[in-house]
Amino acid sequence: MTTYPMFQSRAGLSSNLTDVTNIADDPSYDTVTEYLQPGSAEPVLVLEDVTYDATHIYLPKDHYLTPQQIARIHQNQYVVTNSITSDVAAPEFPSDDGLVNPTSGKTLAPENYYVSLVNDVAADGSSISVQGWGVLGGNSSGHPWKANDVPTTTYDTVRNNFGKSVAMIGAPTQAGAINVYAAFNPSDNPHSMIDHLGGAEFDMHYMGTASNQASMTGLLISYDCRGAAAPSSGGCYHPTYDSSAILINGQNLPNGIQNNVSGWANEYKGYNFYIPGSKAPEKGKGNRHTSFESRTPSIDGHNLVTRAWTEQVTDADTPSWTDYRVNFGLNVDGDQWNAIPNSGSDMGFISFNYNVANLGGVCLIGSNSASRNKDFPGFCVRADGTTWFGNSLELPSGVNIEARATVNGAINIGATLSGNNQGDWVVGTQISGGASIRGVNGVYAKQYVEQLQTPASGSASCTEGQFTDDANYHYVCVGKDHWRRVALSDF
Repeated sequence: MTTYPMFQSRAGLSSNLTDVTNIADDPSYDTVTEYLQPGSAEPVLVLEDVTYDATHIYLPKDHYLTPQQIARIHQNQYVVTNSITSDVAAPEFPSDDGLVNPTSGKTLAPENYYVSLVNDVAADGSSISVQGWGVLGGNSSGHPWKANDVPTTTYDTVRNNFGKSVAMIGAPTQAGAINVYAAFNPSDNPHSMIDHLGGAEFDMHYMGTASNQASMTGLLISYDCRGAAAPSSGGCYHPTYDSSAILINGQNLPNGIQNNVSGWANEYKGYNFYIPGSKAPEKGKGNRHTSFESRTPSIDGHNLVTRAWTEQVTDADTPSWTDYRVNFGLNVDGDQWNAIPNSGSDMGFISFNYNVANLGGVCLIGSNSASRNKDFPGFCVRADGTTWFGNSLELPSGVNIEARATVNGAINIGATLSGNNQGDWVVGTQISGGASIRGVNGVYAKQYVEQLQTPASGSASCTEGQFTDDANYHYVCVGKDHWRRVALSDF
């Protein structure tokens, strides 16, 4: 058994300060009221060269338990072996070469070794009875509970490599500094009036004579890598990717985190994500307030900031909600943690209520000044459903603008409009007899070109006002299915 002192690193007495010049590296002198330090604690007993059956651990004859060892064994103590099952894959601990910012990782591998709980110990120390054998988490990892299961003679070579059978008595597989168990059970004590339970509470009181005289932190969680986990290359090995500073789980818990700070206080302030307090922008046209933002660095050293913000768009002295627009877009190199987003370069963004004309609508805004015209911005769908373009609509050759039409209950492409490489507009359709251009008051052009064709007869199908030509005549439909013609001549 290996014992550890309570303080491997002493709170309040830093070994780093044995050299007084290190004062310049230490930000503070720390002290704590209570110091808890869980770690890789040794089992109560380590028993070697043991054998097993379904309910016992047998000691070798020349290594029976001593009375002192028997006294340390208790019912329900954890028992962990180095015997493994082939039903669960052996863990792998690949090196990532100490990358400071690793890009891939794994969760903790499932346990593949046999465990049990102590039931009793033989008076002569020859054996320990257990409550049956199983594999932790085996029901979901491939080795479900089996009656009369017995540890194998295949031994672990990854987590440890003892080369022989080893049973560890009083060996936990998880350590924690504090475990608070709170249970609400009114039937347990019907006279109890408790209706609120708390796991841990930190009450902080600032009694300074002015602001900013001290900083206060309710919960501080720090992490680093040391020893073999910090190779000389300057990297830092890391735990599994499901490791967390804060882990919240549980079924039907209404809130994971509830933040009740005042409106001006930052709700979340992280390196990548930022949520300032909820408040309106300062009064005045063009004033802004950040709703939230996320930052991603580029390889060339810039910061790409995706941000939502609210902005006053009128000169109103007492603005209402109609005087604000809400935007979501990209900014390059804006200041970090700035609740008033007025730095960096704004790129394109989506805007709700962009201006008075677009109240209730949504607009796509580009980064140039033409797209940000106060009256006719980029591309907007207004509250009434109309679509507005503040600049040219450009399409590559062969790409259509399509209008739908319903014919006999079926939806078809009624008309298409596209440009060609000759600079022409091309009108098309999927409806028989379609692809016409109709004007309420007329169709005007410098030139009109038609395909010459001759009606089959003077009573051929036609619509009043329709006309056509061939090499000899100009034909006009003067009534339903009634053509008349006039001869053409040279000039």
